Amino acid sequence: MTTRTCPECNTTFTPASPRQLFCRPACAHRQRQRKYRQSLQDEELRLTGHAGQPKAHTQESLAALTALYEATIRNLQLAQRRKLTHLTRSFEHKLATAYEQLNESAQAVSRAQSKADELERSVQLLQYENEQRGLSEQRAVKDMQRLGARVLTLHSASNLRLDRTSAEIFARRGWNTEMGTS
Repeated sequence: MTTRTCPECNTTFTPASPRQLFCRPACAHRQRQRKYRQSLQDEELRLTGHAGQPKAHTQESLAALTALYEATIRNLQLAQRRKLTHLTRSFEHKLATAYEQLNESAQAVSRAQSKADELERSVQLLQYENEQRGLSEQRAVKDMQRLGARVLTLHSASNLRLDRTSAEIFARRGWNTEMGTS
């Protein structure tokens, strides 16, 4: 492997890639900062017209520097406003989508609740009809018992025997049909 010397701290290192110039990210960062500051100084000297001369803090150089900084600040503010506008639009779109989904979910819940209410009413109606049918069957049984007792009483009074089918029905119910003779 080849070794190199870091131009920033003069340390010998083995590069991880052929393009690596510095031994670590901190050295690369220091180099970039130095170049950036130098470019600002060069720009300041160019604007103030004092290239190649020592810095003179005159009114003109301060005004030019102030104008440069104000322009830079305006550019940064404009970029930030654009980012903010983009983010705002993005969030508004996401919010609208979420609101639509929430509205659809609310409608689905409302439909499900209506269906559940309808089913509950149907269940209650069926339960009521079942109770009425049960009461009707109880009345029919009592009426049949009364009729059976009346038939037996009439047959007993006439001293006749019941036919075989009727006697079997009464026997299934536990009633004695042997009262009369034929």
